[in-house]
Amino acid sequence: MLRAGSSRLLAFRPAPAFAAQRAAPLAPPLGACAAREFASGRSKRGIYAGKDVRSGNNVSFSHRKTRRTFKPNAQRKRLWSASLGCWLRFNVTTHALRCIDKAGGIDEYLLGTPDAKLDSISGQNAKRLVEAARASAGGQS
Repeated sequence: MLRAGSSRLLAFRPAPAFAAQRAAPLAPPLGACAAREFASGRSKRGIYAGKDVRSGNNVSFSHRKTRRTFKPNAQRKRLWSASLGCWLRFNVTTHALRCIDKAGGIDEYLLGTPDAKLDSISGQNAKRLVEAARASAGGQS
């Protein structure tokens, strides 16, 4: 005797028409991030340099595992833009701060990082401002 919730009964039901459409893999939209498959909203609002929220386990002395999240070390910082001549305020990870120092400043970091790898709305906006400021400064001299 089969129960109502048995998997055998479900095997005889026809699949809905939209099931084939849902199962097909979707192509990524144009301009999607090539570096990461998923980026959280918080990383898109700041400069996180590839770091994002990850998940894992807390492991106790008795090896009991409980789920937890590892959050990036994000700081609210003002960074001086020499091209714009003003401070830019970002949520930025400590890893990104090291990358910015290595590049020689926020302007060089933004201009040297492709948009797909930058993967930040605020970073891309600042990049456009720096590009415009450098283009106008280059045209005046």
